[in-house]
Amino acid sequence: MARSTVEVTYGDVDAARLPDGLVEAATVLMELSQRGMVDVVGQRLQIRRQGGYCGLDVWLVLLVYFTMGAGLGFRGFWEVARRHSRQLAALARRRSLPSPASVSRALDAVEFTDVRSVGPWLLVGPSEIAPVLAHPTVQTYDARGEGWHVFDLDPTVTTLRHRALPAAEDLPEPSRRSRETGAPGYSGRKRGDIQFRRVTVQHAGSGAWIHAHLSKGNGDGVADFEPALRTVVDTCSELSHPLDRTVMRSDGELGNVPGFTAFREAHLPFVTRLNRPKLYEDPDVLARLRAATWHIVPDSLSGPRRSAADLGLMTVEPGERTRRPDGSTYEPVTVRVVASIFPNDGAAKRGKTLDGFQVELFATDLPADRWPAAEVVATYFGRTAEENRFAQEDRELGLDRIVSYHLPGQELATLVGLSLWNLRIANGFALDPPPSKRPAQPIRLPVVDERVPQAWPRDPVVASMLARLDWTEILQRWPGWTWDPVSGELRCEDGRVLALTSVRPAEHAAGRTGIIFRRPTSGCEDCPTRDDCLRSDRLKASKHAEIAVPTEIAEGLRARLTLVREHAPMPANVPGKSDTSAARAVTDSLFLPAAARHVDTDVYRGATLRVEVEVPPAPPPRPRLVAADVGDRQRRRKTWSQNLDRYALPDATRVRVEVAGSAALRARLGQQARSAAAANSGHR
Repeated sequence: MARSTVEVTYGDVDAARLPDGLVEAATVLMELSQRGMVDVVGQRLQIRRQGGYCGLDVWLVLLVYFTMGAGLGFRGFWEVARRHSRQLAALARRRSLPSPASVSRALDAVEFTDVRSVGPWLLVGPSEIAPVLAHPTVQTYDARGEGWHVFDLDPTVTTLRHRALPAAEDLPEPSRRSRETGAPGYSGRKRGDIQFRRVTVQHAGSGAWIHAHLSKGNGDGVADFEPALRTVVDTCSELSHPLDRTVMRSDGELGNVPGFTAFREAHLPFVTRLNRPKLYEDPDVLARLRAATWHIVPDSLSGPRRSAADLGLMTVEPGERTRRPDGSTYEPVTVRVVASIFPNDGAAKRGKTLDGFQVELFATDLPADRWPAAEVVATYFGRTAEENRFAQEDRELGLDRIVSYHLPGQELATLVGLSLWNLRIANGFALDPPPSKRPAQPIRLPVVDERVPQAWPRDPVVASMLARLDWTEILQRWPGWTWDPVSGELRCEDGRVLALTSVRPAEHAAGRTGIIFRRPTSGCEDCPTRDDCLRSDRLKASKHAEIAVPTEIAEGLRARLTLVREHAPMPANVPGKSDTSAARAVTDSLFLPAAARHVDTDVYRGATLRVEVEVPPAPPPRPRLVAADVGDRQRRRKTWSQNLDRYALPDATRVRVEVAGSAALRARLGQQARSAAAANSGHR
């Protein structure tokens, strides 16, 4: 019988071969160096410190760190990267990568003014994401066929929990490293003692991040969003895209007069949840709801089946204590209001349940002829895609990890991580570019929601007043009659509903006033118990019932009924109502940013890189007791260029890279053609 054999050969570790986990990092560093981006970052990212590593070196090591994924802390990452830091740095023409201690000291020197002056560029510049943002595939097309850029403005919170910190006379003075990182605030579903907030803007169609900054606690109110809005304006300017075809989506935090004003002053159309709970009891709003035509909202068929209607233009007054950051008052803002409803008998998580339907109100500046009500609601709930991207970000980048307890330093680390996200999208896009043809838009076919009953909704204020009555005692003299506490309806013995119509002008007894319920006109002619119930012989006579209630409740009901009757149903031609003649259905972007990132990361599978660095012999040391020049003797501060040159590779350094990988990887690293930047980089 033939026997198989196994031959084993042995050799030393190949020190020039990079571990598989560092292949992407090495590729990214070579690409950025070839494109000249390393030099540009070195000039633009400046950390105000004398000596030590500069901003470029910190950016490089953070970029390498985030390519390793979310499973490692910084020290764990350094255990992997330390043995190859000289090789990785050489790919970007630097001597070495800074250690965790050096990174910590450098991040402690970062100031908000420095990082925010370059922050938006760090996200979109090195990644060269602009061609993706400008592509027709990533736009949303309105009912008239015009392309729009949709941006999601959404803050997220990172919380920190404090461990026990013993204090005693024989212990050093207690001090928490996180004392400068955050502050107490509303953390939502997360739990922690302090927190910091990240305000981010994501381009919805491409999935690219264009803005991010951190603030302690809950931030600085509406002023915390203004830098983000400026970034959107600048982005549209760079894309030569008109601001009036831009959509800002945000949650209810900006659904108030300060938020509306901030959007208006930036000239950015918006859609946000209208954060005014009292509107759900406003007689004018209720009248508009009753007069509305409800159309089914296009959705994914996975959640509640919503319908939507235009309520026209409404003027929203600022709160009594609402002030601008400079202390001045806000002016009232008139916005287009769109309502969304779906059946719900329970308590509403958002909005309010009215007469069996959960109602939510949205404020928008989008024109009704291009964005019908149903499409406005569908667009708003498209924000949920960003929640999925937050989860993807956690898995791929782990940006909740604390890299620096100095908040400006943590902000810089966050920007570097998000820039890698953008870089992966841009690389995947370049490897497999989608067709430039804009998506086809189907004909818009609005569907009326038949579930909404006529005269819906009944007045919730009247219903709440009536619910205060003891109906068990009241109906003792009305055998067979019932009060439904869920629907707030009085029903006769035949089960027919009687509605409250009026209140007597005066008491009929001390402390008691009559309120009158009535069936609709001609509402009792086919009732089988009519002869025993009505005294009138008129065929079209309808049943009415007068009930004595406490005068306090009766007066409240009278005032409410008077107020409601002052508000007639909204006329059909109120400005801001949807134009149902719009020809096309609003079409969202069909671009798949996660697929683009996967296309990019697949390039590195199975690849190996060998990097050899030959540094020329160091020049003989200078005399220790003689200064190089007058500035050296006076210990003058070094210029930005001198600090940048401190860890630059010597000119005669040779870097040899051997690449074994896919054709896409070899082509990316310039096997067939090299750019001028690569030719001058010293790479071989």
